[in-house]
Amino acid sequence: MSTFRITTDSAVDLSPERMEELGIPFVSLHLMLEEKDILDDMKMETSMYLYNRMRAGKVGVTSQATIESFLTMWEPMLQEGEDILYIGFSSALSGTINSGTIAREQLLQKYPERKIFIVDSLCASAGEGMLVEYAVQMKNEGMKLEALYNEVEETKQYLHHWFTVDDLAYLKRGGRVSGAAALFATLLSIKPVMRVDANGRLVPYTKVKGRRAAIKKLFEILCEKIDTVKAKIINISHADCLDDVNTLIGYVKSKFPHIPVHTYAVGAVIGAHAGPGTLALFFIGKEPVQA
Repeated sequence: MSTFRITTDSAVDLSPERMEELGIPFVSLHLMLEEKDILDDMKMETSMYLYNRMRAGKVGVTSQATIESFLTMWEPMLQEGEDILYIGFSSALSGTINSGTIAREQLLQKYPERKIFIVDSLCASAGEGMLVEYAVQMKNEGMKLEALYNEVEETKQYLHHWFTVDDLAYLKRGGRVSGAAALFATLLSIKPVMRVDANGRLVPYTKVKGRRAAIKKLFEILCEKIDTVKAKIINISHADCLDDVNTLIGYVKSKFPHIPVHTYAVGAVIGAHAGPGTLALFFIGKEPVQA
């Protein structure tokens, strides 16, 4: 009977400890910052180095995981007779899925008896991480590879991503908002609330005045949209804003004390685009994510 491994990439923004606990190997995306090639290793010290340099005005350039990194991760598994399920960073935000697809084509020519299933998560950060967590749970409960692939494809449609940023300047650099909009928001302390849509893209949802109001809006969205039966966990990721995390957790625990809340640092690649102060919330919703 064949066995299989679940694999992913560093955009899951979990933590090295959590990844070890789950037993999930991953390929790393990269960040070029001040002429240094930084591996997105999901370590807190890597994220903090990035945030501090960004606050000093430095700009990083991100790049997708390479084809070679997939070949290196996957080939030993195939040689051991294992099949593979890969859950990857949204194709709307990175070319990492494409690298994995090319690697799969190359490897299946050498190992035609094996299977490699690729899921475009349409997710980012600890939303992608939550999908991996769910997949591990279902595998541990005995679900077979093809059934698990189909289950993950179904689940991703209901995985909601909501977030706010502290400074629109970082999204402006990435072309997500205009310079005028970023300046206007900064002057008036306007904070955007954004989401990831059904195509895996970052899109604006609403704007509120002040950080506290943005955190409260995230909580209100959670209350409105969460499926309290199917939501086994709630994930929060953040870019060095622990006080805001604790405020949001307080809201969540007051309403949903029975649902565990996991907190993770935003990694180097996601953080390079969203910037310090990013606060994000992930959960399974009652309705599919909208386009």
